[in-house]
Amino acid sequence: MTMNGSLQRSAAFLKVQRAALTLGALYDVTVAAGLLLVPAILLEGLRVPPPGEAVYLWLIAALLVALSAVSLLAAYDPMAYVGNVLVAIASRGAAGAALLAAASSSGSLRGFALLGTVNLAFAAAHTVCWRATRHLRAQLL
Repeated sequence: MTMNGSLQRSAAFLKVQRAALTLGALYDVTVAAGLLLVPAILLEGLRVPPPGEAVYLWLIAALLVALSAVSLLAAYDPMAYVGNVLVAIASRGAAGAALLAAASSSGSLRGFALLGTVNLAFAAAHTVCWRATRHLRAQLL
């Protein structure tokens, strides 16, 4: 592949990366809003039991909003905020693994499989795009 073709390919992955990070942030804010505004409906839809205290839902919602801010900064400029991209990859991968582990450990938590799968899909998309644009970052430095 020529240098120009390589740059075009990297630019395309950069666009996909921005879109994926933005969609991930919107997903996080949507789940956070559901946890804060209609927790019973969200948990019933996922078929998972509510925690003993509402404070746990509030804490998860706050962390989701923080993760969405990290992702939005990275979506604005993935090259400048590459650390944020790496945080998004790691946190989504860890959350996905934890949610899938919870879903497989208890029948009452099977609804977490969907959330775990979505998080792992975002982690995979972010990873593929990050890897595809690494050489572009090196050229710009």
